[in-house]
Amino acid sequence: MATSTILTSTNMTNAKRRRFDKGEVVISPVTEADLLSLAEGYYASFPDSWFDKIEPPHLRTTTSAMTPPQRFAERMKPWLLEPHTRWMKATLALTSPEFDARNPKKVIGHAGWLLPERTSTQILNFWRKDAARKLAWHERMSWTSDFEEELWRGVDEFEYNSEEKGFLMWDNIREGLLGGVGHWHLAPLWVLPEHQGRGVASMLLQDAIAIADQSDPPPPMYLEAMPAARPIYAHFGYEGVKGPGEKAVMIRNPPKGVETMEEEEWRERIGGSFKL
Repeated sequence: MATSTILTSTNMTNAKRRRFDKGEVVISPVTEADLLSLAEGYYASFPDSWFDKIEPPHLRTTTSAMTPPQRFAERMKPWLLEPHTRWMKATLALTSPEFDARNPKKVIGHAGWLLPERTSTQILNFWRKDAARKLAWHERMSWTSDFEEELWRGVDEFEYNSEEKGFLMWDNIREGLLGGVGHWHLAPLWVLPEHQGRGVASMLLQDAIAIADQSDPPPPMYLEAMPAARPIYAHFGYEGVKGPGEKAVMIRNPPKGVETMEEEEWRERIGGSFKL
């Protein structure tokens, strides 16, 4: 399976680590000034096998004026301008014994959400290249054709954007499961490797769940998860689906008609054959 769009990564296999105390981690909205730190965190948090697929070595270049994190940070700028989204970051509080005064604004975790007001009428993952045209970002951001081409330099567009393997494939699966149903779409969630297993992912999830659960009834919450991340999502009520997308898709509060399975069944049927 080509899982080039599974963007919820937390490593639950880490050795026991000290959990952060209350108040050590601050959850707050992402600003444009955070985007490079976010992009660097994304590259640090996902495995090499992921990047070898979507940004394969033979397409990487050392002649570009921009690094991959810089290009990704630029691609994210219009995301912050879109309504009905929620972009949150985790940073260390000044009072944390691990606070680094040399890098006080370093992002250690991130969760990005598309909200029900948007997803009820539009299934469009912002990671898709065609989102820039569909949402007119190239005009809003005054991107020239050459600059937009630079932003996608090094990316394998078939792995990244195709109906067979990429984000469009997963959007088609999401359309089949939740088309016309307003839902929270998580893409992505990551925590820096050195802080995984310490409660940061839970804080980022709880931030959104607390808001979602104020609705009556609470809307579905959708994500695509790597195997190691599934336990934490199951802990917060996410269920694996059966059928298209079953290797990765989990939904909290699934609507009627969506068949789900327990994690034990997922491990028996799918877990051993999962490939990134």
